[in-house]
Amino acid sequence: MRRLATPAITHAVIAAALLLGACSTTPTANENTGASPVSSPQQAPATSSGTTTPVGSAEAGSATLDCANYIDAQPPPADFQIVLGVVALPTSPSHAALGTSANGPEQSLRLFAKTGLDIRAGTRFELIVPDQPAGRLGVGWGGAPSTPSRRLIVANCPNAGHTGWLAYPGGYWVSDPACVPLIVRAGGEDQLVHIGLGTPCPGQQPPQ
Repeated sequence: MRRLATPAITHAVIAAALLLGACSTTPTANENTGASPVSSPQQAPATSSGTTTPVGSAEAGSATLDCANYIDAQPPPADFQIVLGVVALPTSPSHAALGTSANGPEQSLRLFAKTGLDIRAGTRFELIVPDQPAGRLGVGWGGAPSTPSRRLIVANCPNAGHTGWLAYPGGYWVSDPACVPLIVRAGGEDQLVHIGLGTPCPGQQPPQ
C-alpha cells in the first residue's frame, strides 16, 4: 500500500510547492499593490538664501568720491538745499527739475541729468539710492568720466579754498523722467530728499 501511495503524494507535494512559489512572487512597481517603489533620495535644488545685498556693497554698486577731481571751490548756488550740513542738492521745490539728455552709458539708464555735486570739505557722508528705484536710478560724481552707482561715499575731502566747499562734475542717470528719492546719510542720521529728473516733483518748476 505504501508503494502505491508514494507517486500520488509526490505529485501533490510538487503541485503545492509550485503553487506556493507562484504566490510568493514579489510585486513590481507597476502592480496595484498600494505601495510605491523605494527610490534613492534626490538632492534638493539650490535656492537663494533669502538675504538681500546691503546698499553700498560691491554688488549693489558703491563708489567713493575722488577728492582730487573737484572743478570749483565756490559756495553752492543759492537755490540748492544744504542737507544735514554736508551737501548741497537741487531738491524740490527750491530748485527747478533738472533737464535730461539721451547719453546714458547703459540702456536701462538711458537719460543723464548733468549737475555738479557741492560738498562741504572735511565731512563724511553717503548718497544712497533707495531700494525701490534702484533699477532705474544711478548717481555719480568726480570720475573721469563719472559712472552710475547706487551709493556714493564722501570721506573727508580736504579744503582746497577759503569757502569750505568743493564742487564735482557728474550727475544722475535715470531710465525715464521721474521725481526720484535720494537718501543723505551723515552723522548717524538719514534724510530723504526728492529730485526732479526730466520732470518736476510736486511743487517744483519744470526743467529750464
